[in-house]
Amino acid sequence: MDKAVISALIAYNFWADKRILTTCERISIDEFIREVMPNPGWRSLREILVHTLDTEYGWRSVLQSQAATTILEATDFADVAALRDHWQAEQTAWLDYEARLSQENLQEHYDENTQSRLRVWQRIVHVVNHGTQHRSEAAAILTGYGQSPGDLDFDVFLTANRSTGEFE
Repeated sequence: MDKAVISALIAYNFWADKRILTTCERISIDEFIREVMPNPGWRSLREILVHTLDTEYGWRSVLQSQAATTILEATDFADVAALRDHWQAEQTAWLDYEARLSQENLQEHYDENTQSRLRVWQRIVHVVNHGTQHRSEAAAILTGYGQSPGDLDFDVFLTANRSTGEFE
């Protein structure tokens, strides 16, 4: 896997996260924490997003050989602003991690589990894909509240960032 591709995927992941969070700022706290039906598995918009953030934090910690000692709980985030602040810190940590990755690092196995033997790049792609699943659930809920986040497609991200030339 090419490092430039991984960098683009990580940047896309946080771009899409921000679009969802920005849209969440337009709904009420009640809508943010309300149990939704049908239940997509995480009861509320807040719980879906906290789970997504917790996964990004947990896997980054594992990839950096750090203990992911905290499990983020929805109740730790009273509102969207608190969630956004924590997510911004996680984005910074991911970008610091990504900046130190080499092409060779991406090919390494990140654990001693001989069953999975996943490579670093495979786990990063998993994290991005996992976020895509839960952002789509969040987008459906937001759209139901009359607040669509708009298109979250990778090509929309690339077009939005074309002027930088970073992902060409």
